[in-house]
Amino acid sequence: MPEIVNYAVTGCGFAGRTHARIISEMPKARLVAAHSRTTSSAHAVQAEVGGEVETDLEAMVRRADVDALIVATPNNAHRNPVALAAKHGKHVLCEKPLATSVADARAIVDSCRDAGVTLMVGHMMHFYPGLVAIKERLDTGALGRPLVAHVERTGWEPRRKTVSWKKMQAQSGGHLFHHIHEIDVLIWLLGAVDTVFAAGGNLAHLGEGYGDEDDVLLLTMTFASGAYATMQYGSAFRWAEHLIKLNTEAGAVFLDNKTSSVEFQHEGGDLERIPLFATERENASMIDLHQKSDGGVVYGQPTQEMRAYLRTALENQLALFNRILR
Repeated sequence: MPEIVNYAVTGCGFAGRTHARIISEMPKARLVAAHSRTTSSAHAVQAEVGGEVETDLEAMVRRADVDALIVATPNNAHRNPVALAAKHGKHVLCEKPLATSVADARAIVDSCRDAGVTLMVGHMMHFYPGLVAIKERLDTGALGRPLVAHVERTGWEPRRKTVSWKKMQAQSGGHLFHHIHEIDVLIWLLGAVDTVFAAGGNLAHLGEGYGDEDDVLLLTMTFASGAYATMQYGSAFRWAEHLIKLNTEAGAVFLDNKTSSVEFQHEGGDLERIPLFATERENASMIDLHQKSDGGVVYGQPTQEMRAYLRTALENQLALFNRILR
């Protein structure tokens, strides 16, 4: 077991730079090198938290002093860095979504499996205490069998002076992929998906100052367990919501991001309310996000610090990955 796990990061935007910051502060971990499409971003990481700048990705993952690679490149550019890391025996933590095509997703999984390296996907909502409480109660049977769920992650986005790659369907996969958290959560809570029916399109964000992603997405999902779910995603909703509702045989659950809370409605009628996060600071940061943005649909900049609730989730995710590798 290595005493210290040595990391490299590719992609030094908002997520990648935050990973680098956390690694530089973690016990039993060290940031060795950073790589980015724009060398200036990697140099900014070096100036802030140390490590070396690498201009060639394969040269970086060939290094003997690199044990694991953090992949935080744009969503459609995960396959190549993961495959290169696996080829050279490096473990991988890949930011969500894993890929924007089935072919890329399969190639990523196969390359890591064939190389015998660990692959972890950065689904940070697994580290929200309120969601962990829901999962635990489902696993113990306290809530009974899940029947039907409803998810909304909606809001309104204005015209922008600069259009990010995150708003371009081909690069980000659009809202369905870039905001894949709730799909991941439904699979975590309800199990494997059997069928999906979807309708969507770009109804209100056409022309200069907008991307080309779908701004309305409506989904109906059936699960192998027999449960059902509906979802609404997008940026063409003037009435913003960010929530998960789950109805079960023995009660109901309401996760409301706007109030950073989880409510359990028990079969006898008793209502139990718990915070979504462990500390007042983290809950306040989630509430503040929704007070300042429509539906919480925002995109962080590389120079920004992550909000407290996101930072803690990322810290716990990286700590787990580090323990697994050690």
